Amino acid sequence: MIQTQNQQREALEGFLHRFFGPGNGVWPGLDPDYRYKDRTLPFVEAIRRGDDAPVVLPRVYTDRDRFVVYVIAREPGERAKTAELIRAFAGPTYIAYDEQVGIQPAWLDPDDPIEQAIRDFAGDRTTFRLETGRTLEHRRNLAGALELMQRTEARRPPRMWRVAKPIGRLLAEFDASLSAGAEAASSVVLDHLAAAGGVTAANLASLRIKRLDRLGRSEAILQLPELPDAIRQDPPLPVKEAILNAVYAALEEPLAEGDLSAARARLEERGRFVPALLDADARKLGTQAITVLLMAATVLEDLPALRRLVEAVQNGARIGELPSLIWEDAQRFLAESDDAAAPRVVAEPVPQIAGSDALEAFATIDSWPTFLAAVAAGSSEGQSAVEERSWTAWSPPAAHDAALAGFLDGLENQAAEEAWRAVGAFIDAVGYVAPAGLTAHAFIRNAVAFDRFGPGDLAVLQALAEIALRAGPSAETYAELLDEIGAYRSRWVSPERASIALDFVDRLFLVACPDAEARSKLAYDLLEPLWRHQGRLNEADLAFAKRLSRELGVDFPWQDRAGSDGERELSLSDLPPMRVLLYSLDEAVLVRCAEEIKQLAPAVDAAMASDHVGSAQLRQKARSADLVVIATRCAKHAATGFITQHTRTKYIHYADGSGSASMLRAAVNGLRSVAANR
Repeated sequence: MIQTQNQQREALEGFLHRFFGPGNGVWPGLDPDYRYKDRTLPFVEAIRRGDDAPVVLPRVYTDRDRFVVYVIAREPGERAKTAELIRAFAGPTYIAYDEQVGIQPAWLDPDDPIEQAIRDFAGDRTTFRLETGRTLEHRRNLAGALELMQRTEARRPPRMWRVAKPIGRLLAEFDASLSAGAEAASSVVLDHLAAAGGVTAANLASLRIKRLDRLGRSEAILQLPELPDAIRQDPPLPVKEAILNAVYAALEEPLAEGDLSAARARLEERGRFVPALLDADARKLGTQAITVLLMAATVLEDLPALRRLVEAVQNGARIGELPSLIWEDAQRFLAESDDAAAPRVVAEPVPQIAGSDALEAFATIDSWPTFLAAVAAGSSEGQSAVEERSWTAWSPPAAHDAALAGFLDGLENQAAEEAWRAVGAFIDAVGYVAPAGLTAHAFIRNAVAFDRFGPGDLAVLQALAEIALRAGPSAETYAELLDEIGAYRSRWVSPERASIALDFVDRLFLVACPDAEARSKLAYDLLEPLWRHQGRLNEADLAFAKRLSRELGVDFPWQDRAGSDGERELSLSDLPPMRVLLYSLDEAVLVRCAEEIKQLAPAVDAAMASDHVGSAQLRQKARSADLVVIATRCAKHAATGFITQHTRTKYIHYADGSGSASMLRAAVNGLRSVAANR
């Protein structure tokens, strides 16, 4: 035990000497004679004592005028708690952060020796990087607030961290956040689920896989340490598909070049988990996942699996979707097999559903009306349909729009609370095809009734409003919808949540307007709080608010420049030449975001992409970009995965919503990150 303690002490001292080594001028080499060591000593003593509080370590960059403080959560499960502590002690007074997405862990730079030292010491995604103003007073105030945070937390009696929300509601928030494109909010909810307990490690791994798949981060999925355990637990079909999609990303280049041998070699190298997924129901899988399974069944010479896959492809008339060399290779292998010509009965693939009793009941859920009824009743069958994404095989919600809306509006409180678990599936199912406006409006009424105004909820509300408005409501319905959105604005409109409010106003401009008075009223109601506190808006939000005011005829005397950014950072107009790639399926949002970037940062070249699949042009845009910004709600996995695979930059930012303002804010934050680290 003594030896173990010595080893831990040595490891800690090694980390501290790396942290205060080249690249950090706050206490060079922990020199005991350093003149200003007393400013940093309390933080070093706290980590050496092993206090029951987050680690706090300051840094002054030696190559530029930049001061940051790293706050490291003691355990990965304490990230949500640590973020709350930072907000409580430092909050908006000493640090700037986006209240819409909250205080988020930082992506640490492996090429930076100081940040790599933190990664080696604490791992990924447990560290917060905090910045304040450039003056010495700003820096001392932040350091003092964090020192008080450490002392207070260390003196508290030990207690377990618990989250008040029930697991079912957190799971619903997670699914809804993903569907609405609230990337940061989904990360926060995932942290809460990990801290709450009651969710198995395998289930948490499945949720992480779903989230990474939505972000197009295929390589991160394959590198998850918990991936083998998740597969052994027979995860839901969407998780299996996410893993297969991640493997496909490694095969895409040789397949595009027609090199089957190289593709097989990549499959054997990166697809060690694929054999365990061969029983997945191919009828409900996408083209990428089926391609991987066909290749694996052929390489493994698994005739039953290969025949089942071929049958599913033929019955679904999907041969034309597959790479021709994979389909031809599978057909060739079947023809050459000894029993290929023998009569046989092809067994229909059976969806993987836990429990024989559930199978019969689950079979009755075959449409959106039966699905929504099952979810509202809180049945296990309804939850299974949510997890398995069974709704992908049904007619879209628009086919039952009036019936679904009437059903939702007629629910009692408990059933209405349960029905919210289907909102993520609804947003996904509608996408950008046939809007189910009445149902979206009914879900909005549900959100207002249950006071759903958290960061993730607001992204969901914005997505629902977009669907409802795109359906072309009557003047009466339009006015009613806008009144419901604006009725509780005092609870959520603030400078820290400016982008979500601006997204709502932006959508008013982009869709047809059957009632100009109602539109002007909501635009005024959402912009007026931002105008009153415009000194707290960042440069991007202020610029877009001014644009919307002009476009919608809502006149406010906006100031020329943002106040909150000015003392901390250079103006966007001073940013050096850079290239940014903007990806979304909403082309109007892309155009408006690119126009604002050109106005704010003339040296920045903004390229736009709305491809559904990878292409040579998209590859070139991804490879040449210094920054990539993706709106995940308005995205296709085939394209997002392609972008993240081919980009050469480490700066990939995600819009926390699907509107122009959300994308612009993500782009500006990303551009500043690139410029600060050049």
